[in-house]
Amino acid sequence: MSILVADIKFYKVDDDGNEVLTKDGKHIQLYELKRDIRFKPLEYLCEDMDDDILVEIKETTWHYLS
Repeated sequence: MSILVADIKFYKVDDDGNEVLTKDGKHIQLYELKRDIRFKPLEYLCEDMDDDILVEIKETTWHYLS
């Protein structure tokens, strides 16, 4: 069985380490790769990953970056 990436998001920080916020200033601005972009380092992200370090997601709430 193989482990693959289902979703990955990115965020930016300024030179002082402050997160870039949405226009309303309430949330961290999130980014994703453009479609059809091949970013070679991500292809190896799951290489040598074992099942024993994963935990099943029971709820899909992304509250830690909001």
